[in-house]
Amino acid sequence: MDEEPAPETAELLSILVADDEEGMREGMKRILEKRGHRVELAENGARAIEKLDSGSYDLVLVDLRMPEVDGFAVTDYVVRKKGGRTVVVIVSALATVEAAVETTRKGAFDFLVKPFAPDDLLRVVERAAGQARLLRERDKYLVELDGERSLSRLLINSLREGVIVFNLRGETVLLNPRAELLLGMRYRSGGSCSDFPFEPGCADSVRSVLAGETGERSLTEEVGGRHLQIRVTPYLRGAEIGGAIVLLHDITEEWETERDKDRFVSMVAHELRGPLAAIVSYLDIVLEGGDDGDREREREILRRSKLRGEALLELIDDLQYLNKSKAGKTEKTIETLDLAEVLREEAAFVAGQAEHAAVKLSVQAAKGVFTFAADRSDLDRIFLNLMFNGIKYNVPDGRLDIALRESEDGRWLEIAFADTGIGMDEEEMKSLFQDFYRIKNERTRAIPGTGLGLATAKRALAEYNGRIEVSSAPGKGSTFTVILPR
Repeated sequence: MDEEPAPETAELLSILVADDEEGMREGMKRILEKRGHRVELAENGARAIEKLDSGSYDLVLVDLRMPEVDGFAVTDYVVRKKGGRTVVVIVSALATVEAAVETTRKGAFDFLVKPFAPDDLLRVVERAAGQARLLRERDKYLVELDGERSLSRLLINSLREGVIVFNLRGETVLLNPRAELLLGMRYRSGGSCSDFPFEPGCADSVRSVLAGETGERSLTEEVGGRHLQIRVTPYLRGAEIGGAIVLLHDITEEWETERDKDRFVSMVAHELRGPLAAIVSYLDIVLEGGDDGDREREREILRRSKLRGEALLELIDDLQYLNKSKAGKTEKTIETLDLAEVLREEAAFVAGQAEHAAVKLSVQAAKGVFTFAADRSDLDRIFLNLMFNGIKYNVPDGRLDIALRESEDGRWLEIAFADTGIGMDEEEMKSLFQDFYRIKNERTRAIPGTGLGLATAKRALAEYNGRIEVSSAPGKGSTFTVILPR
């Protein structure tokens, strides 16, 4: 071993080194003592067990291949007699997967393969120090649980984690309110692990701990529609195992966020591919002379490419807004606005598109003053989206009538966008406000869109405690009603 020192370990430990190679024992001792650790040596497994009986150690570094009493026996002894309070690290030349698995199963914390550099040894010791600290903290917590029952119960009941405690007979002795909520069940004295809606893996882990196998076990299960991270640890009374503790952490939100992120990336890739593929296809036609020099045909291809490009720009704009909105990074300038004036200005902005589509557009406001404090860009995003939809999904010589009024009880402002377009059935309306959702049928096939407009409009409305309602029927048009609090 090269004795070049590594960075100092923050925590000083009491360490027992058990190895039948004198040079290896002394080398590890010199390295560790330079870091301030207290180190004792054992030349074989039997001597290591004697020292463990008479002393207390934070960490045991043990070689597997020792005569008579080998490292497996020493590890098993530490786990059984010390109740998991002493960390075991295997230091051995037996660098096989089977050896690592077997020692870990018996309760060893880590596995260091000979030969190794001082840095490797110090890194393992540093990790073991962290584990030893966790074990001490756990012991301290369980002592408080045993000695200060009422205070501990108060603390346990206030935890954000669910806590279940089983005694040595496998009976439930504690179930905190968080666990009751996560599992959808109430505490019942004398119950057992089989009463809980766990998969077999959790029940097996509890039984292993109660049988005397120390060490923490971690698994993830879906219970009642929630995704739970479950940790099973022994409950110690002094040096003896007194039961098992099951900790439940609800990771549903993180799991759903990761799932939604994957789905979102997939949908964005799909939505980008369509317009880009169409543009490339149109360009290929022009480059390969597929239009036969027909200027009118060229103009039609360029027009279609422009429409597809505009759809991409619209998608990117919606994605940027969506990203900023979810991250809370949108900058807003709140001002008191006259909704009637806002609607008229926006109607003038889309008038050209309405005329091109042969849709008659009108804005009517009931008598009174209709002011609302908001960011103008938010209102534009909501109202313009509904206007564009009312034009795109309309029919030639159709109408889009926008009406501003007050609710009957005077508590709300209502802006109705009623068109005479193609309409929707009940099934099509169910997913209308989901990201990237677009109704796909013969009537909508040629209509461009991102599937994000209504979703972003709904998000913007939610920031003002507003909502949007829709009524529609196939062939009879649709009415979207924006409702804002007075």
